Amino acid sequence: MSNSYTNNSGSRRQKLNSRLKHIQQQEEKNKKISKTMLRGALAIAPKHKGSLEDLKANLQTAMELEHSTIPPYLCALYSIKEGKNLMAAEIVKSVVIEEMLHMVMVANLINSVGGTPIIGKTKGKPFIPTYPTHLPGNVDKDLIINLTSLTKKQVGVFCKIEHPGDEEREVKVQLRVNDGKTEYASIGAFYEAVMEQIETLEAEAQQKGKTIFNGKTPQVTPEHYYGAGGSIINVKNIEDARAVIDEIVDQGEGSFGSIFAEPYKEGKEEYLWFGADVEEYAHYFRFKEVLHGRFYKPTDSAHRDSPNKGLPTGEKINIDWNEVYIINDNPKMKDYPKDTEVYQKMYDFNKTYTRLLENINTGCNGKPEVLREGIVIMFDLKYKAQELMKIPGINGLGAGPSFEYVD
Repeated sequence: MSNSYTNNSGSRRQKLNSRLKHIQQQEEKNKKISKTMLRGALAIAPKHKGSLEDLKANLQTAMELEHSTIPPYLCALYSIKEGKNLMAAEIVKSVVIEEMLHMVMVANLINSVGGTPIIGKTKGKPFIPTYPTHLPGNVDKDLIINLTSLTKKQVGVFCKIEHPGDEEREVKVQLRVNDGKTEYASIGAFYEAVMEQIETLEAEAQQKGKTIFNGKTPQVTPEHYYGAGGSIINVKNIEDARAVIDEIVDQGEGSFGSIFAEPYKEGKEEYLWFGADVEEYAHYFRFKEVLHGRFYKPTDSAHRDSPNKGLPTGEKINIDWNEVYIINDNPKMKDYPKDTEVYQKMYDFNKTYTRLLENINTGCNGKPEVLREGIVIMFDLKYKAQELMKIPGINGLGAGPSFEYVD
């Protein structure tokens, strides 16, 4: 089995998609919770369904959702000491690259329907995540996300961020939704609702001989994007929109909906997600490998009621949880006087972070060629973050990067 997380993931995704179709067909026949009841909790609220402007707003929320995961993942990655925990670092890095890809592809979606993606504090509705935070879009309200070092606890949070929807979470959401607000049990459920809205609006437009995919702003193409982790998809029609959302969900949780919906049966192929020809696992499973310090074997099952309990049982990953810089959770510039070294270095880091956001924002708003400049900015960001992690801050712990927007 290949444990490289930098190779092309096409063969893996093809295999996952094939299995996914089978699971979806089975779930339609065997769901324990009725489809009507589920949609009451998971679908976009009725007031959103008929409006293209609401779709643009929901897609902006999707981009903010992707954005909100990047600083915590980067913070954990940067906390790994130089030359230590190399495989864990490679795994976390691979996820970060794909989250940035997702953010850019959602921007393509926004542009395709005539919207304007907003990344960072720009004209229009400003957004930059402030930690601790909940996931945007009313996704899994029980989950609180912090900026902190790579620890077992934090990797457990990462698993919860990327967790596929399952019946227990869906029922919990249904019981809690009594204030008229739509809540989603998982990121995949949120995207499913967005896709339903796209399909509804496009069907209405097609009946009038029109389409919602009439945006003119140049989109980001593979030649412009500086990352790996998959191919940029240009969105020109509803098939492209589906491909974008399938890509995002497949890479994140590995399933559009629950992978645990049916009782476990020995030898049932759809619960064996780790075949030898599969090069990259979804983020959820990659984080489980880090958390448990083992790779998945080709014969491991993803089902939690399987003999391996859905856990990896393969080759060990050497992880020393002591070989990381331990920082104060959720650092802020305001925690330090302006004349201190920590404040100045934190400000310098945040200027670089702001420059990166502005670069991505410009690239996603009609000037995709500037995204190449982001490579240098990302390297600079890493060095500045690790400088901060080595400097004592509050309580003697590392000061750490705060990922704040500065003018």
